[in-house]
Amino acid sequence: MKRSEVLHGISFDVPSGSVFGFLGPNGAGKTTLIHLVTGIRRPVSGSVQLQGISTQDPRARAKMGYLPERPYFHEHLTGESFLHYFGSLSGLTRQEVDQKIPKVLHAVGLAHARKHELKSYSKGMLQRIGIAQAILHDPKLLILDEPMSGLDPVGRKEIRELILKLAGEGRTIFFSSHVIPDVEAICDQVAILEKGRLRGCGPISGFLDREGTQKVEVALAGVGSLESLKLPAGRYLDCVSGARAIPEGLRLFVEGRANTTELLARALSIAGVEVLWVNPVRPSLEDFFGQQKSEASNRSPEGKFTNPNAGEV
Repeated sequence: MKRSEVLHGISFDVPSGSVFGFLGPNGAGKTTLIHLVTGIRRPVSGSVQLQGISTQDPRARAKMGYLPERPYFHEHLTGESFLHYFGSLSGLTRQEVDQKIPKVLHAVGLAHARKHELKSYSKGMLQRIGIAQAILHDPKLLILDEPMSGLDPVGRKEIRELILKLAGEGRTIFFSSHVIPDVEAICDQVAILEKGRLRGCGPISGFLDREGTQKVEVALAGVGSLESLKLPAGRYLDCVSGARAIPEGLRLFVEGRANTTELLARALSIAGVEVLWVNPVRPSLEDFFGQQKSEASNRSPEGKFTNPNAGEV
């Protein structure tokens, strides 16, 4: 078979105790990297280490819990017998598995379904039992490949909350996703992969907090239109980048916090005007992706991306 290079010079750290999101479009190389991290594949060059131990070493694998993107579930097994099977594969004794199963099922919210066959489980329940087998041996690192793929909004919310709960217990969570809002909602660290290359890595705030003017969303009740505020041209009108009518009144987007303070003071001086909410508008990871794609389109084919904060996985 023809061999091809999937990942190109990937290097980064996953801080202990973090919820680390590995983000990229389909085909970016996320699953390949996860296979390297879990020791399923061997890197042609370089190394992957967990606390200084190669992930090819059984000692490192014993510290990991893993849920693949497309796991296979033995549908004739009950949730309880499924965990017994995987517990034996991880080296636990039957007595140890018996002690851990109630705690693990309670942690993932499946205590009520321990005697039910997996063929009766919903997609979200299957993801939960998959996470249950991954944490059964109490790993320090939990690796999840697209854990929210194919779930409806309720299922995605439940898995997000479960990941945060597990992270709160002291585990390091490393998961891949191509759904940007899921990463934004729960991660404190993120790496962005595109076409096998690392486009950025670090605290998520570093991607969302940009230099420049901070836009603020302001909603006012008792206001029918921007003109009804009777703002003078120039100083106030120039800082309003958008206005939209809402049932209660008017929704504005104001450039700059100082301008927002002055506009609010003037608006509240008008009888009958009430502030409904004031929210800062932060850039999203989608904005970052858009910028990266724009920069990539202007980069020569020979151009290389360098990550000044790169470290070891």
